[in-house]
Amino acid sequence: MTEITSEDFVPFKSVGVITLDWLKEFARVSGDYNPIHQEEAVAKAMGLPGVIAHGMLTASLIHSRANEAILDYRNLRGFRIGSSETRFKAMTFLGDEISIGGQWQMTGANELKLELQARNQKGETTVATSFKLIR
Repeated sequence: MTEITSEDFVPFKSVGVITLDWLKEFARVSGDYNPIHQEEAVAKAMGLPGVIAHGMLTASLIHSRANEAILDYRNLRGFRIGSSETRFKAMTFLGDEISIGGQWQMTGANELKLELQARNQKGETTVATSFKLIR
């Protein structure tokens, strides 16, 4: 793609299924070894329906998708993520398939917004991030 308008969507793209191996690797990298992210019995004892993914894992996947989306457009050369705001809306569970997509918003000649959401296989938004891109 070459040009962007405020009507442009970032297509939803599957980033994969949340697996226990993925959660263990994220725990190793992040240092977050909370057992609700790896042990079913502990998660249930804490009142959860099962193992949940780290919220920051999903947030990092959204940031990666934002960088991909920026690279898709030639006229965004020179733009970078200036700031982002993330809202955690629902839990992501072991076995959920996560897809990420959203929409661009033109805010000025040297500023854009990118709104991305992570959705599970049921279409529920689990995490939403608003990016401010600056030149």
